[in-house]
Amino acid sequence: MDEFSVKAISVMALAGAQCGLIGVFVFLLNIPFIGVAIAHAAMAGGIWAVIFGLPGKSGAFILSILTAITAGPAADRSGTKTNISLGIIFSLAMGLAFMGAGIMPGGMQNASGYLWGSVFLADFKDIIFMTASLVVTALFTVIFYRQVSAVLFNREMAAANGINDKFIFYSIMILSGAVIAVNLNIIGGLMLFALVIIPPAIARSLTNDLKIFMVLTVIIGASGAAAGTAVSFIFNLPVSATVVLFNCALYGLSFIAGKRN
Repeated sequence: MDEFSVKAISVMALAGAQCGLIGVFVFLLNIPFIGVAIAHAAMAGGIWAVIFGLPGKSGAFILSILTAITAGPAADRSGTKTNISLGIIFSLAMGLAFMGAGIMPGGMQNASGYLWGSVFLADFKDIIFMTASLVVTALFTVIFYRQVSAVLFNREMAAANGINDKFIFYSIMILSGAVIAVNLNIIGGLMLFALVIIPPAIARSLTNDLKIFMVLTVIIGASGAAAGTAVSFIFNLPVSATVVLFNCALYGLSFIAGKRN
């Protein structure tokens, strides 16, 4: 395997680890829609930034963070569930993204890059941002582990016990937005959703211990993304689709194994 392939597999492993850790929060808080909503918001931000002559990555990052910041408070203030709030934001973001795609030069052909991404375009700066977002998320989890575990178990009960549940919940939303933003142009929105949702679903069938669950999810996310990328190189298949299908196959195996136990 050449140096180019090794770099791509390493980048995918890093992306899988980030998505896996964020996936723990998404899975236990039951907000799977966050990946789709923020990915489309980032896509819209990237497209409109390009239309106005600005860097696409900057626009994607800014709008994804704004979406993450808005979703939690919007749900709390309106009294709706977070997934409903995310669904409305997703609809708005999708409308903006497709309208922008119809206006920008190249149309959907250029916009599709935000859906599928390209691991081959990852440069040193991308790797730095990816590593930084993983480190920040991990530090947040370790430093606020007691509060995080309480909010993940039951947000209302955590608030009743004096924990600032809004700070923890909103921080999780912002971290999710940051992880999705820094990975969007590399692995794309469609693969992001798979890497956020599938690893924790697999790990949940293996343990009920939260700490072990977190570690397993990160390992499964990293190894599943790396192995799926390696398979795509071996059989000359599209990277994004292969990684998604490979992780789905892993979940199928874990589901079958769990039914037999």
